[in-house]
Amino acid sequence: MIRTMIVHNVSLYNDLMATALSAQTDVKVAGQASDAAEALNMLNARNYDVVLISQMLPEQGALRLTKTLQKAGNGAKVVIAGAVESKTAAMQCFEMGASAYIHQESSVSELVDAIRSAAQGQVQISPEIAGMLVARVAELKRLATELNGYQEMDLEDQASELTKRENEVLVLIGQGYTNQQIADELIIGVGTVKNHVHNILEKLDVHTRKQAAMIARQLTVAKDSSSNEDTYSWPQEMGVEVHTRREAASLVSESI
Repeated sequence: MIRTMIVHNVSLYNDLMATALSAQTDVKVAGQASDAAEALNMLNARNYDVVLISQMLPEQGALRLTKTLQKAGNGAKVVIAGAVESKTAAMQCFEMGASAYIHQESSVSELVDAIRSAAQGQVQISPEIAGMLVARVAELKRLATELNGYQEMDLEDQASELTKRENEVLVLIGQGYTNQQIADELIIGVGTVKNHVHNILEKLDVHTRKQAAMIARQLTVAKDSSSNEDTYSWPQEMGVEVHTRREAASLVSESI
């Protein structure tokens, strides 16, 4: 039996959904709430398999409640029901851990299917929202790359294709040298430095000098560190101070 709670701020809709779901042999409406606060109090008192939340809850109640349930880790799955007035809001619900988003024009059978799937740990996403999630993943990847200065692969593998001279240039980029300063340091022409920088960016699969500088700093730390702690040294122009991988991961999460 799937113990379900319905959270809707309109009593009539709440009762109608409860009546429809109670007709199912494998679904039991074990609780009804009119807002997020009442729902949380009920969740603290009893266990539920699925929480059916109306997208119409005021003050982003659906999103806040979904986020709270995700952090609580009590095993309750979330199904959002309502009009997709904001695709971004719908996507945020999935990012917070919702298992399904059912449009208000969906049938009762579709709602029941979503509840059953959620109870089994499955996720139902419409093609429209799925496309948005794919785009969101790409954006998160881009932001993580901007912040960390490297993609999720071994740094040494990234730099393995660099020539000896390109490695020398990369080290100086990491130290904040300009092209002219690199040219003076290595006793080569500025034009040659620019060619090396272009090749470095291409081989490291990054788009900016700042990203290359971050990789250079990561490589320096990896080679010089004598401890087990993963230490970061980020450029001052990023405006942040990060020293450990945990801090970096936290910063990426907060910035996204």
